[in-house]
Amino acid sequence: MALYTPDSARRSLYHTVTYRTIAQVATILGYVILVRGLSRTDFGIFSLFYAFIPLVTTLASLGLEQTLRRFQPEFLKAGHTAAAAWLVRVVATGRLVMNVMVLTTILLTWNIAAPLFKLGPYRPEFALFSILLLLHFQVNILQLTLASHMLHRFSVGAISLLSSSKLLAYGALWAFHAMTLRNVILADTLAYALTYVCVKAAHVRYCGLAGSTAPFRPTAQERRRLFRYAFYNNFNDAGTLILSSQSDNFFIAAFLDPVAVGAYSFYVRLNEMASQLIPTRLFDNVVQPMFFAIPRDKAEARIPRDFSLLLNANLLVHWPILAFALVYHAQIVAVIFGGKFIEYSWLLPMIAVFGMINVIANPVSLVAEYEERPGVILLSKVFAIYNVVALLALLPLAGLYGAAFASGSAQTLKNLFIWWHVRGRAVWNNARGALMSGVLLWGGAAALCCALKALLDVSALIQLIIGIVVCGVAALIYLRTPAISPIDRALLASVLGGREATLLRRLGLHMPVVK
Repeated sequence: MALYTPDSARRSLYHTVTYRTIAQVATILGYVILVRGLSRTDFGIFSLFYAFIPLVTTLASLGLEQTLRRFQPEFLKAGHTAAAAWLVRVVATGRLVMNVMVLTTILLTWNIAAPLFKLGPYRPEFALFSILLLLHFQVNILQLTLASHMLHRFSVGAISLLSSSKLLAYGALWAFHAMTLRNVILADTLAYALTYVCVKAAHVRYCGLAGSTAPFRPTAQERRRLFRYAFYNNFNDAGTLILSSQSDNFFIAAFLDPVAVGAYSFYVRLNEMASQLIPTRLFDNVVQPMFFAIPRDKAEARIPRDFSLLLNANLLVHWPILAFALVYHAQIVAVIFGGKFIEYSWLLPMIAVFGMINVIANPVSLVAEYEERPGVILLSKVFAIYNVVALLALLPLAGLYGAAFASGSAQTLKNLFIWWHVRGRAVWNNARGALMSGVLLWGGAAALCCALKALLDVSALIQLIIGIVVCGVAALIYLRTPAISPIDRALLASVLGGREATLLRRLGLHMPVVK
């Protein structure tokens, strides 16, 4: 049975929306408890520990996950299930061995390196966190595999299970006044362990090979192709670390202190949670296998079409995020998070601005990966050097705002570099209409919210409610503008059917009826 069909995509979208919604709600509630419950120092140390995930990703990369993500859908579409299973085994085993080696090295050299980042006394806590790290990568590999098999009820369900388990654990710790750094790390580790057991069981049951399947051995040509892709992506991951906002935490810890790390991580995380609603993230495990399964003879027509749809859909979410954060950044922190780190609240709209500019990141990367141009992606990581120089220069002068500017501008330069090399296919068909509609509508909405905030002497909670109403009305108007092109609407109509299509039409996302 074909895996990558409109019907399978529709089912995957349904499961993704359902479980991502649960996960998003659980993540937000859990994060509120975490921020309110931990001390400012413990929260900073906890955030710095999580910055080790991209560090280990880089040091133990070998391009494994990127190779799995790129080639497993291709193998499955061609009916080579044995090849797909072989690739999963190689990637999972290689990742586990490399992770153990890297973590062992970190623990052995702890007394030398940790004091540079004010982590010296926290070696026992990091040893516990190392178990979480190992589970994180194995869960991620199994999620990629299940998504390639279009089993999103399990791959995305795992995210929901993880977030819900953390929420329950945080709630229990809060109730018993036991929100300490070690207890929170233990709670996260147990949540990852439960998630791993569930996704492993689903993988064994639904992705296992029949007993009569012959063992797979790649040809010399296939090995060279896989090795070449993994080799380039190994170095791509190294640049990704330095360009990521989480790597900024190590610079902030070295120049400032764990409390500053906590403040910066807090605002970065707020933006990331909001950005999870962006379609290329919300539906990444649906979009990626479908995108990479595009036949080569249809790429010239379909890639520009799909690229434009992804950009327009991303902006559909990012415009209201930016407008709301620009006006209500302080009120969000005061009402929801008890005012913790509110002195840095302008970081939220600043980070949101760069998030808006870098909305092209996933679409252009998908095009480059489809064209198997890891060299271009690798060369784009040269802007990691710019990021390091900018951090060293701006952190002493502008503090956390300097770090946000350095990281955001480096990401912008990297994404523009990739786009320039794939611009033949990465074409935004309705750029003018989308940009004009967005600037005029959301600029007006933000201005109205600012005026109402200045004129009405009401509490911060009421201000947030007013902002939600204004942005909600603006969103309904935006659906009716040229920001969503007729081609986008036709493509959505071909994938969405039934009650969800009726609901979207009632909201204003007019789509042709597909018979």
